[in-house]
Amino acid sequence: MSQTTGLRPAPQAMELAARQEIAAGVYSVRLVPSQPMPQVAPGTFLDLLPGGLHVLRRPLSIADADEEGYTLIFRVVGQGTYELSRMPCGARVDALGPLGHGFDLDAARSGQRALLVGGGVGIPPLYLLGRRLAERGVQVQFRLGFRDRHDIFWADEFSQLGEVLVSTDDGSVGTKGTVAQIAETDEARHFVPDIVQACGPIPMLKWVKSAFAPTVPTQLSLEERMACGVGACYACVIGDAKNPDHQFRVCYDGPVFQAEEVVL
Repeated sequence: MSQTTGLRPAPQAMELAARQEIAAGVYSVRLVPSQPMPQVAPGTFLDLLPGGLHVLRRPLSIADADEEGYTLIFRVVGQGTYELSRMPCGARVDALGPLGHGFDLDAARSGQRALLVGGGVGIPPLYLLGRRLAERGVQVQFRLGFRDRHDIFWADEFSQLGEVLVSTDDGSVGTKGTVAQIAETDEARHFVPDIVQACGPIPMLKWVKSAFAPTVPTQLSLEERMACGVGACYACVIGDAKNPDHQFRVCYDGPVFQAEEVVL
């Protein structure tokens, strides 16, 4: 696992510089901090306080980043994300982060193959991961699972980084079913990965772990409901595979873990 910095950043007001609906109920926002931020590890996240009457922050993975700011992609699922999707450009958003441990970029070398598997709202952080890997000379294949054709976003952007294989629940685009069914296609069979990195719902991560982790180094980014986002409240815990008396805090110890570290 990789880490952003040794110290937790303080909350700050970031400018919402751009907002766009990129699929049905799915939005991208561009947040610009008041001062340049250090390079962030793919898989880390920002914890946002959209405003209104909300007490708890909303953790959102970083889909892309540069020296000036961050791009986040999220689905509207409740009042907090609804408010964020309606905030006007130029508004200030209370943001904490980047937080957490991200994917280990050093696990794949130039010339090797990386398989990146994502489902639903677990797809966004794979873009920054894929971009950083491609910049290092790693060959990337994405396997991305969506609900239907109206749910698909950034297909062209991902395709600029590597081969993209898509599944939809209803079969309207790509392989019918989940990313597990993509494994049965010729394109998937011909791609033998040196490393697997995945982000998505627990059922998908369980399949990734069982299908690849026994023989291929595998990293999993977990999606858990978070309260504080900094490891203080123990609301987002996952079992430690090596110690049944210990639990990892997903927000602080993760969200990215080696597959063999955690009990799913």
